[in-house]
Amino acid sequence: MIGILRKRLLEHQELTLEPFVRASAVTDCSIYWCGIDQFPMNFYERAWLLEFLRRLTQGLKQTDGLREETFLQSKATLPDLMDTFLKRSRTYMPLAGMTLVPGTAPIKPPKAEEMREALEKASKNNTSPDVASWMPDNAHLFLDKSAEAQREDFFGHGGMFSLLMKPDSKPRQLLPEVPRIFATHPAYTGTLQKQYDMVQSFQNDFLGQSKIIFGEPFREDPSYDGLPFILPLLTAKSVMDAPPDTRKEWFELFDGYWIESKPDRGLLLVLKNPDFDDNLLELLEDMREDGHTYRSTR
Repeated sequence: MIGILRKRLLEHQELTLEPFVRASAVTDCSIYWCGIDQFPMNFYERAWLLEFLRRLTQGLKQTDGLREETFLQSKATLPDLMDTFLKRSRTYMPLAGMTLVPGTAPIKPPKAEEMREALEKASKNNTSPDVASWMPDNAHLFLDKSAEAQREDFFGHGGMFSLLMKPDSKPRQLLPEVPRIFATHPAYTGTLQKQYDMVQSFQNDFLGQSKIIFGEPFREDPSYDGLPFILPLLTAKSVMDAPPDTRKEWFELFDGYWIESKPDRGLLLVLKNPDFDDNLLELLEDMREDGHTYRSTR
């Protein structure tokens, strides 16, 4: 069966992988791109990609035992998502860390003179200064693991990304059973287990490991020791330009990665498995059979 699918894929790659295109020049991992019209996404692109990500992540959890860690870039909350982000913060419990496109330098706060010149130039042109360009590339990890709900809230604006990784190596401590006298009290909300799981997430191995793998550009920054994580904002160029040994090091942290990539104007999907084409082909064909058709205005 695999041989038949492979032959079919090679003969009709653009057709069968649509709306995705594979970066065929890289063979040590799988890199796919799905183009969109613009950010924010239109209704049809967003709906199709939400369903795709739901099936993709569920499939990787079932077949490879992977878990999903979901992130939202801070800049993407301005202005449209800020109200939703603030409303959901008590539920999703965001934890702020640092991000960086591999091969680039961290954003440094502008000097007062630079800010003054930018403001004067904007005033003369009757425009607003690009304040976002002065902000560091922070992102929030959601300690609450309601990935599908978080995508429903924030996906489509160009700011979400997720890591798909193996379970944490540390054994999870179990929460003692809540005494019946507390569990039956009217004030008991039943969220104690969820809150306990979020505390456990804060002690996850990958947080510290991310600083070892991706933190070198921030090593001399005074805030380095206090950062809970440092993660890449992958682009198609940064992944393809990276040496194979570098990509291999990245995959020590995660097995899969997807991001709403504004530089690439689409969804970028990177997987450790270099032979993921058949898996993707099967997923896409299942979606077509179930009536999910990708509609883009591009």
